[in-house]
Amino acid sequence: MAACLALFGVGCAPVMMPRASGPNRRPVSVSHDRRPEAPSLVRLKNGHYRVTEPWTVVLDGRAWHVQKGYRCNGISAPDSVKRELGDGVNRPETWAAVFHDWLFTQPGMTRSRADALFYKLLTAYGVPSVKARLMYTAVTAYSTSKTLR
Repeated sequence: MAACLALFGVGCAPVMMPRASGPNRRPVSVSHDRRPEAPSLVRLKNGHYRVTEPWTVVLDGRAWHVQKGYRCNGISAPDSVKRELGDGVNRPETWAAVFHDWLFTQPGMTRSRADALFYKLLTAYGVPSVKARLMYTAVTAYSTSKTLR
């Protein structure tokens, strides 16, 4: 974890956590009353993941249905960083990364909304807040770099 913190420069800049849209602009709240369903994943030979059973994620009162057969790379980072973050079919960090990747296949999905849902899912799965903030910061930095190109 220390390597990841150093890699992303945590502590060097303030971390802006997801906020609700609209006039109130209150911080996003996450309900921990019920842990979201875990997906059924298989890791492919190329290191990517495939969803092996339909998977429903409920966040913000909305049900998102990830179809069986969806494939993606999961956590986008060097292997050593992925190991530190918790890469694997039984890891909530990977589950949230797969969901984040899938969100980009949804019509009208924005990067900022997908990133905020990624953070919410990490915390709903019980990922420690420091780690969830680190991962959220990494995906938002990547998203920002994509918009600047």
